Amino acid sequence: MRSALNASDGTSPATVPIRGVLFDIDETLVDLRSAAIQGFSSLSAPALAHLNAERIAAIAADFADDGAQAYDRYMAGELTFLGQREVRLQRAYRLAGATAPSGQAYARWAHEYETKVRESWKPFGDVPTFLDQLESLGIPYGAVSNNVESYQRDKLQAAGLAGFQCVIGSDSAGAPKPHSAPFLAGCSALKSLPAHTLYIGITRLMTIKGPLTLDSNQCSWTVLHFTRIFLDGG
Repeated sequence: MRSALNASDGTSPATVPIRGVLFDIDETLVDLRSAAIQGFSSLSAPALAHLNAERIAAIAADFADDGAQAYDRYMAGELTFLGQREVRLQRAYRLAGATAPSGQAYARWAHEYETKVRESWKPFGDVPTFLDQLESLGIPYGAVSNNVESYQRDKLQAAGLAGFQCVIGSDSAGAPKPHSAPFLAGCSALKSLPAHTLYIGITRLMTIKGPLTLDSNQCSWTVLHFTRIFLDGG
């Protein structure tokens, strides 16, 4: 069984021991996409009733995958969190040839959607076992996210994931990834030097395998970019 803890890029032996692990949360630990699809499909079923199942599935996936690229605008400060979600909804309804709720109607939709999504937050199947293995090895772990810290703490708790020594949000770090601030804050909380800390995540902002230098701090990071591979020997 190949261990991700002994690999610098998923294929070659690490040159330094791993003393701490930092995770991305969405689509790495928690299956956010499935929750978004389920929430959207449930609430939008009446508006999309004129479409066939295949088309509805495609529109729901576009909403979940942010075909509107609204989250980047949220991260840039152009939209609020609810605002980026509304832009995604507007695009989805345009694709369906329907009129999206607005004003108070959207506020009600957003509240109901948030409730349904929270009910659907679940970890990927291999995550609990991997976290248990970290515990057994005595390796501390935490999470770094571009969402706000309190929201992501709620998400981990709702998904039944415990044991995180830190959860760093873009608000608590003062900057989003790929800025070094969230990572360095995570390292500090884990009491692990950057060169001995493994970051595991799936994000458009990090597609480089191997050592990565972040900002002017010249911190060499081991980045494992993967697609649902933990310790399965795949």
